[in-house]
Parts: sequence; C-alpha cells; structure tokens
Amino acid sequence: MAGILAALTLVIAAGIMLVVRLDNKYGVMGLVAQLQSFQVRVDNQSDFELSILETGVVTSAAAEASVDEVGKILKSGKTVKIKPRLTLNGEGGIYLKYADPREPDVPITIGICSYTETLSGYSKVIITNNKVTIKQNCS
Repeated sequence: MAGILAALTLVIAAGIMLVVRLDNKYGVMGLVAQLQSFQVRVDNQSDFELSILETGVVTSAAAEASVDEVGKILKSGKTVKIKPRLTLNGEGGIYLKYADPREPDVPITIGICSYTETLSGYSKVIITNNKVTIKQNCS
C-alpha cells in the first residue's frame, strides 16, 4: 500500500512539474485563463487611492448594455481581481470605470477588452500617476 501511495505521489509531482514547465515555455496557463469567465486585474501603481466604480459591456446602439457596479477602493500599491457579472448577446467590448482623487467628479473610463463574443479571458490593467497600461487576452 505504501508503494502505491509513493508511486501516485511521484506521478502527481511529475505532472505538476510538466505543467509548470509547459506554462513557462508556451503559456499554457494563459490559454486556460482565456477560456474562463472574464476577469480583470487592476494594479494601482499610482500615488493615490482609486475608486473602482463599475465594469460594463459596450455594444451596438440597438443592444442592451450590461453594467456591474464594483464600488471598491483600491489603495496605492495594491492589486484587485474583479470578476464582473456581465451579460452579452452578440458581440461587444468591456470597459472599466474608476475615479481618481485628483478629479473625483470626472470618472475615467477605459476599454479593457476591445472585442468579445463570450465574456471570457482576462485583462491586466496597470494604473500609474501618468498613464494606464492594458494587456488584454479576451475572447
């Protein structure tokens, strides 16, 4: 019995090492993440506390918009992962709206997924004092 348990442990460890190696070389985990429900990771590298207001879907004028109010405070130097509860019929894009304390009455809206039909994949957003960088991998 101990021999079977040891063999099983070795097989599991080898499998984990293989997945890690494939991910480092080919980005396998990125492919898996692209197939999951859409999520966005926001990294606040600015000197300010940001208010993450909402995410939403942008579609053609004839389609109904979907909005998910987030209402989170993101402190300077912190990161938050958001899994928006959105719906989509057809195709569209996804946006994120946040407020910066330098102009709290003027929310900033950024496109975080330029095209999607399935609301799957992910985006990474880095906000600094002077610019916003977005890496999207959505479908």
